[in-house]
Amino acid sequence: MDDWWLVRDKQGRVGWALGRIIDIDVPMEIAQYAEGQRIQACFVLNRVHDEERDGNKDVAQYLVLMTENKDGLPFDFNSFRVFTWNLRRHRYETAYRERNIMGFLPVRVGTQSFDKEGTQPIFSVKLQNEDGQASDHTYRLAGPLVRRVLAPGEESQKLALIHKDKKKAAAPAHHRHSR
Repeated sequence: MDDWWLVRDKQGRVGWALGRIIDIDVPMEIAQYAEGQRIQACFVLNRVHDEERDGNKDVAQYLVLMTENKDGLPFDFNSFRVFTWNLRRHRYETAYRERNIMGFLPVRVGTQSFDKEGTQPIFSVKLQNEDGQASDHTYRLAGPLVRRVLAPGEESQKLALIHKDKKKAAAPAHHRHSR
């Protein structure tokens, strides 16, 4: 099976393109972390200002969706990472990562006001839960940290995990990396 993407160019023309031949325009500093996976989408969450950086001093922070490098999968992405810019080390670092999940497009990126913390970048991804239903999972970027945002009365649900080896259980979906 092939994966086909409905695309639109700058002139507004629409057509279908074979998914595996589309290259997502991602900075090389981020693309190097794909670890053999296909980058499905890349979104700018916000920008931080780094006075000591050469060239453009406003640096984007990203949400990147990735999947296995093959067609015909029953989901659009199976992992995502949030890359933040470390102002002390002047480099990208992984702030948050989900793996072995079943995610579906579209993704929503924006901002939301949080009482004491002010307005922060947010993103919502549609992920399949353990009960087989897909639901939106919203996260916020609070400085270099990513936190899950639950709506009033909403309870966190366990995600359905992709088992790479049916004899072994998949790794936990939540991974935190120390700095």
